[in-house]
Amino acid sequence: MTYQHEAVLAAVLDTAVDAIIIMESSGTIRAANASTEKMFGYRLDEIIGQNIRMLMPSPYRENHDGYLAKYRKYGQRNIIGIGREVSGQRKDSTVFPLHLAVSEIAHEGETLFTGILRDITDLKIVQDQLARSNEVLEANVQERTSQLKRAQAELVRKEKLATLGQIAGGIAHEIRNPLNTVKTSVYYIQHAKKLTSEKLAEHLDRIDRQVTVLDNVVTALADVARLPTPEREACDLGELVTQTLASISFPASIKIDNQMMRDATSVDRLRAYVDGRQLPIVLRNLFRNARDAMSERADQSGTLSVRGGRREPARVWITVSDNGTGIAAEHLAKITDPFFSTKARGMGLGLAITKAIVEKNDGQITVTSEPGHGTTFRVEFPAFCPPSTS
Repeated sequence: MTYQHEAVLAAVLDTAVDAIIIMESSGTIRAANASTEKMFGYRLDEIIGQNIRMLMPSPYRENHDGYLAKYRKYGQRNIIGIGREVSGQRKDSTVFPLHLAVSEIAHEGETLFTGILRDITDLKIVQDQLARSNEVLEANVQERTSQLKRAQAELVRKEKLATLGQIAGGIAHEIRNPLNTVKTSVYYIQHAKKLTSEKLAEHLDRIDRQVTVLDNVVTALADVARLPTPEREACDLGELVTQTLASISFPASIKIDNQMMRDATSVDRLRAYVDGRQLPIVLRNLFRNARDAMSERADQSGTLSVRGGRREPARVWITVSDNGTGIAAEHLAKITDPFFSTKARGMGLGLAITKAIVEKNDGQITVTSEPGHGTTFRVEFPAFCPPSTS
């Protein structure tokens, strides 16, 4: 190595920001740079020739010679070639964090070690501040999460109360009118001065009819509450639609356009994976609604159209359309709510039951309508996919 190169290396060593220490295999410090003085507070003549352990706090100071002995005897390396975080001790006995990187060099037949040390006090302060900030942030997140959960639980509770109030109001409305009729007839029977057999029979018949109405309300409520879990199977939609239409009485003025009847005879039948006992309830409610909507037209005529098809991946759909009076836009969002009805004598549970059945069968129901022109309900279900034979 030329004198010029040596001068350059010496200048680099002395001007390096990090402390650089050259140590013998026994732990004796052979050389150090100016940054070592600044970092540890010792003069160079105070540390050169001394054991490196003087720059370490306990218990590293006491254990250091053992590390070197294991290395000399077994070649066991703890930190050579691997940067790691250690602790240093200044002349004034203060302890501070260091990052230490050690390399091994061979020089004129002996083994030397070069240690590059960087004071990471500021880095540790920043890390500690960041850790505390993260703890505060985590605590805030947990508190906010708890607040959101409490708010959500309160919202659910209020929604349940609102739903309960809505249902209670609907039940009260559906029950009050029949009860008033029964009460009026009972009062008449009890207080009539000249109660003929004809009048008695008339009021008893009226009471019987109103009791039937009350029984229907209770039965409908029980159907909603006890709707069983679907037992799903492959169902031919064409057959179900055709059979259900045949079970309903339609006025002669209403035309039935059933595309599904043609599909029922097709080789490629439209099959859904649904409960074959529950789906007819859905169809029956939709067909009756369409019939009633067209019966409200001035000429009480119209066309009920039923269409079906497939939608990938693996979904089938049915639409039930009428050209009746239609549904006002402000009512569409509530049309499947319990006890909401646009009919003068409607109970408002048919479409609520319909929606419940559709959703229990992993389906969806949507409705579009134009007042004065008609309404279309669309129900969609999983398609039946036969198992592969391969």
